[in-house]
Amino acid sequence: MIIDDTSILTTWYTFAASAPGFLGSAIHLYRQRTGLPLAHQRALLGLHHTSTDTLWTRLQAMPLPRPDHVDADLLRIVAHVLTSCPNATIHTAQLATFLRTPLEP
Repeated sequence: MIIDDTSILTTWYTFAASAPGFLGSAIHLYRQRTGLPLAHQRALLGLHHTSTDTLWTRLQAMPLPRPDHVDADLLRIVAHVLTSCPNATIHTAQLATFLRTPLEP
C-alpha cells in the first residue's frame, strides 16, 4: 500500500486540529465556553463555505501563537495556510479576538 504525502498531511492536520497546543483546541474551547455555534465561528473567520473545509482543518492544526508575538505569529500562520488557496480570506483579527478573549473556566 502506497501512502502519499497528502494523505499523511491530512491525517496529521486532523489529529492536530483537536490536540492541546494547537489553534483548533483553543477555538473549540472558545465555542464551548461562549456557546457560539461552529457555523457562526467559521463565518466570522471567513471560512463558512464547504469549499473552505480543508483550510479550516489546516488552520486548526497550526500551533498556538507565542504569547508575546500573537499578532505577528497569526499573520504568519494565516499566510502559510492560505498558500494552498490564495483566493480565500481568513479574518486574522477575529481569530486573535477568539484567542485573546478571557474566558471563565
